[in-house]
Amino acid sequence: MGTTGTDSHDRDDAGPAGSRPPGPASTPPVPHLVVVAAVVIPLVVLVVVLVLVRGVSEDATEASANEPVTAVTIPAPGAESEECLTLVEALPDSLGDADRVPFTEPAPPGAAAYRMPDAEPVVVRCGLPAPPTFTVGTSLQEVNGVRWFNEPDPDPAVTSSTWVAVDRPQYVAVTLPGASGTGPIQDLSDALTESLDTVEPRPAPIR
Repeated sequence: MGTTGTDSHDRDDAGPAGSRPPGPASTPPVPHLVVVAAVVIPLVVLVVVLVLVRGVSEDATEASANEPVTAVTIPAPGAESEECLTLVEALPDSLGDADRVPFTEPAPPGAAAYRMPDAEPVVVRCGLPAPPTFTVGTSLQEVNGVRWFNEPDPDPAVTSSTWVAVDRPQYVAVTLPGASGTGPIQDLSDALTESLDTVEPRPAPIR
């Protein structure tokens, strides 16, 4: 009729009402903004770094494009002639995409230097001897009223090309890098037409 000891023991073992057995600790959810920041911030930093690197690279290229050109001195018997002095003085500030720059000293006479945006040099020389391979029957190319002879380099690995104007009182050569396009030779042809008279080409006889 009364409460037994067994019932009292059972109640003591049950522990506090509503308690649950211990389990693994739960991880609080990561806020959405934290996730977005973790993704966006590294991307922003990467973009900033790339912009800075590009800016430094462009500044270095621009500086190189303004550096003087070192030219090897070659025989040019007519370099100090009146025709060459007139031509060099009349040459424009740019030939195509190439801008005029000075030579390092000593500067060759009768010559002018330019650089492409990628710093590749363009060199104009006046008063050179006739090209040794310019012989009777050689094909010529006319650009803006000037007849040009292309003298190929014997080394196939050389991508630059040398063109010689053969219908002026003095031979005028221009060395162009492979990616210069036609702009430099067109502008140089205009300068030649305005500065020097036209003469009949004088190819050497075939031996």
